[in-house]
Amino acid sequence: MKNESDYLHATQDQPAGHPVAPAAAEPIVVHLPLYRPGSHVGYQGRDYTVGHVVISRSVLQVYLQELGSSVDAEKLQVSPTRLVLQRS
Repeated sequence: MKNESDYLHATQDQPAGHPVAPAAAEPIVVHLPLYRPGSHVGYQGRDYTVGHVVISRSVLQVYLQELGSSVDAEKLQVSPTRLVLQRS
């Protein structure tokens, strides 16, 4: 909701017990890398499969199954995933 005060003013005018739907806001769309098990990523010119993800000391590391070790996420090439951020 872009402007919560508009919603609050609209609900004050309604009798109690009658819900008011907020105005439809346009959803926010972002493109972010998504590291999930089974995803394919590129590292040093080769393709690898993500095994799991670890956050250690504020560093995101991705375990690559074929490599058998974890790599910093910043060193991987992955196509961004389109995410729609919308309140439900």
